[in-house]
Amino acid sequence: MRLVTGVLMALLLVACITTGDVDPGTEVSPQEAALTNLRLGSEYLQRGQTDRALAKLNRAVEQDPHLAPAHAYLGLVYEQLNQQKEAGKHYKTALRLDDDDPTVRNMYAVYLCRNNRMQEAEEQFLAAATVPGYRTPETAYTNAGLCLQRAADNAKAETYFRKALTLNPRYREALWQMAKLANAADRDFQARAFLQRLSEVGDLSSQALWLGIQVERKLGDSRAADEYAEMLRAKYPESNETRLLVESMRNDGSL
Repeated sequence: MRLVTGVLMALLLVACITTGDVDPGTEVSPQEAALTNLRLGSEYLQRGQTDRALAKLNRAVEQDPHLAPAHAYLGLVYEQLNQQKEAGKHYKTALRLDDDDPTVRNMYAVYLCRNNRMQEAEEQFLAAATVPGYRTPETAYTNAGLCLQRAADNAKAETYFRKALTLNPRYREALWQMAKLANAADRDFQARAFLQRLSEVGDLSSQALWLGIQVERKLGDSRAADEYAEMLRAKYPESNETRLLVESMRNDGSL
């Protein structure tokens, strides 16, 4: 399952850290050194260098045991190492140290969801979404919806996607999920509307263009379907969706 709060979103944890590289010979406090190691650990993690990330993050918590984001990042590292018990321990420590950090709560909720602890995950997502001052609560609501989809509760998932869109009508992930849910439920006009809204936010992915083709074919609008098809073949000629398009055109004799 792809949740919005993967490693890339987790980088928000250190978005406000401005500590630069420390010049040789410069004396810094343990807290400043911990921030530097946290930043380096997050960068290694983003690059997929798990061992180096683990070393830097462990060093960060040695230097400052109260640095909540470092524990949250260690949770991510241990998840990647498939050491789930250790990951959970660090997420809980991060929350104990700073339970007002919505990103930490999001990360812990993702961990819970991946481990099929759905009710706990939902509670953590909602707690994150309602933290005062949280600038992107739509992310937490969308993640709650994605988690409930994994639990096959599409009706409740849809309520969370709609909540996210109430807060941010241009939130791409929620728009995309609503388009897919509407299509799966044969609500074709609704699926079309969500795809149109998604296209107004930015370029459509190959998956979205392929969905658009299918929706417009069902609605009988061959011109709109052809427009989606033209964009798909032009922008993503090597994609799996383009292959499916070509196969469908061969099958119906239009190629």
